Amino acid sequence: SCNSCHSSSVASGGIITDNYTNLRTIALNGKLTGTVSHSAGYSPMPKGAGKLSDCKISQISKWVNNGALNNEIYNFIILG
Repeated sequence: SCNSCHSSSVASGGIITDNYTNLRTIALNGKLTGTVSHSAGYSPMPKGAGKLSDCKISQISKWVNNGALNNEIYNFIILG
């Protein structure tokens, strides 16, 4: 889960993902998908760990491409 390093209480790199508003902003500006996909120009996340599964990256990408709605996919991302 992103929140182990990017919660309101930790906020590594100034990035907060433990609430819908912040995560949606990161999703819609391309940073979320870029980092979890390890795309060029983005800091690969999760830092110091293996890349997320292709399935999880696909679910995140689908959520972003569908407008990053506050729905069950968002809950899956937040809750891990």
